[in-house]
Amino acid sequence: MLLVDQSWSLILNIIIKGYLQGNTICVLWHDDYEFQPQNTAQDYSSFLNIQIATLSESFKDNVVDAAARGQQLKELDLSYDDLMLKLTVSIETSHCESFLVFGEYIPRFVAAFPKASMYSIWRSLYSKFVFAYVADELGETIWQDDFFQEQPNILFVVRSYSNATSFDLKTNKYVGPRSEHPEQLQLLDRFDAVGKRFQHKNKLFPDKLRDLQGRELIIAGFDYKPYAIIKHRHTESNARDVALSPDSELADVYIDGTETRVVLNFCEQFNCTVQIDTSDADDWGNIYTNMSGDGAMGMVINHKADICIGAMYSWYEDYTYLDLSMYLVRSGVTCLVPAPLRLASWYLPLQPFQFTLWAAVLICLSIETLGLVLAHRSERKLFVTEKAKSGWWISSKFGLVTTFKLFISQAGNSNARSVTMRVLLFACFLNDIIITSIYGGGLASILTIPSLSEAADTMERMRTQQLQWAANSEAWVLSLRGSDDPLVNELLDNYHTYSDEQLLDLSNRVRMGFTVERLPFGHFAIAEYVNGQAIKRMVIMQEDLYYQYTVAFVPRCWPLLERFNDLIYRWHSSGFDKYWEYRVVADNLNVQIQQHVESTMSGAAQDDVNIEPVTLGMSNFVGILLVWVLGVTVALIVFVAELLAAKFDWQNSCVFK
Repeated sequence: MLLVDQSWSLILNIIIKGYLQGNTICVLWHDDYEFQPQNTAQDYSSFLNIQIATLSESFKDNVVDAAARGQQLKELDLSYDDLMLKLTVSIETSHCESFLVFGEYIPRFVAAFPKASMYSIWRSLYSKFVFAYVADELGETIWQDDFFQEQPNILFVVRSYSNATSFDLKTNKYVGPRSEHPEQLQLLDRFDAVGKRFQHKNKLFPDKLRDLQGRELIIAGFDYKPYAIIKHRHTESNARDVALSPDSELADVYIDGTETRVVLNFCEQFNCTVQIDTSDADDWGNIYTNMSGDGAMGMVINHKADICIGAMYSWYEDYTYLDLSMYLVRSGVTCLVPAPLRLASWYLPLQPFQFTLWAAVLICLSIETLGLVLAHRSERKLFVTEKAKSGWWISSKFGLVTTFKLFISQAGNSNARSVTMRVLLFACFLNDIIITSIYGGGLASILTIPSLSEAADTMERMRTQQLQWAANSEAWVLSLRGSDDPLVNELLDNYHTYSDEQLLDLSNRVRMGFTVERLPFGHFAIAEYVNGQAIKRMVIMQEDLYYQYTVAFVPRCWPLLERFNDLIYRWHSSGFDKYWEYRVVADNLNVQIQQHVESTMSGAAQDDVNIEPVTLGMSNFVGILLVWVLGVTVALIVFVAELLAAKFDWQNSCVFK
């Protein structure tokens, strides 16, 4: 009996010392397994004891308030038992990365660990599992659990019978297609407790990730150009849609995209098979507090897909339930807004001069009028009879009328007798002809090159103009929700979500903004509900509403995440991110639309929307016609007033007679 007890301690301490050093080990103790850990290594592991037999009574001795954590899980409508709660608290506070489980407790641990790892905010990419048991103690169905398909660092220490001195060291296959049962066990080595030696001296935690041998990597696939592109009935295929029957002609697809190429290159390097699943991935989706979900991210948390890409932002709410990769690209969320309209023509006569210039012209005309009044008054004193000299009214009327006539290039009907008056009239005529020539040139240019209104191409202008803007998902503004910026909150009040069909209709008949993404190297991700015809009537905003870094969402404890992040580092360092963006856009998007949107980025370009000369129509002369109508109206009023005054004078003369 003593040999048996020493055998368990001997083999497990060798494994811990060789492979589990430097981290916390959660040990699920079993009374039938005599194990005494030895703390002899310099950077030896710490142990966290979990006694399943007395689990419910152990919570009161915890340093951490497990009851409060359990209450939080209840409020989130998450189911749990004592073991699941204990593992959650242990992972969260003690950062357990290795787990040692004995005998009949293995099935309970395998059922509890996946949920506990999601309930805990802390997560690890380096988890290792050691399962010690006696052969025939567990049923065969336990090895069919998804846990043994998804985790590569699993070691089984198997004793053929309770007093045996030989141990079989096994691991799950993990690599290869799922149809070839990656959960099946393979013999790594044998350990002789008497001789204290391994038979083959093989590595007990081999690197299974270096060559995945065709293991499937399933992408939650939805078409969102240029990040992720799915083409059915393409001339070539590089993936299979598992949502469709293998016999379907649409099952073989061609996938591409700036982020999809990262996954394709990852599988090319590590020998895995890329597949997509489009069954539920009609949108980015949402993760709910009870750890259910819909859309693409829902497929990941429901274990229908291994990775979710396609402009996925680093949303914290989803990060609490999933893992995310290193950033892929910087994406700026902006809007296509209505192009500026031609300004109303009713004040067209005022446009050639700015306000300050009009003020200068009025001052100049006032000085001319004053000079003419004084000169006319002096002339009358010199050349007119004594009876006609009196009265400033005649001189004032002469100065006003003459100034107005000269300004509109009309001849006067009075004779200038003095040299002073003649010189003054000549100077006023030259001054006015210069002003009217400049005005005429400005008016001609405005008539042929129309002025445009101000586009809502900044956040402040969007708020000022109360521009309504829309998209097909709440995900577009998820990063803005909860902002304390009044400007942002006012813009969110004008944001609406519609279906793609509704947005397609709105983009062709309503002046409103539509969200697009600005890629890091000058291109734009424009949804298909904004077609080319609608884009011709729009301009891109000069600034981003906000920006985020896109990532890939993966399940918790996804073992390939570290290798995937290393590939992203190399991808950015090599400059392929820029090359792939240009290549994917050229192959899959309308380059003319991209160039048109890009041409509207600068303020000058907006004015160039209709900068070529246009055929003049009646709309160009509305302002001038208003001036004419105003002049005719005033003339009629004056004429009627003169008739009434003449009639009144005639009646008075008749009375006196």
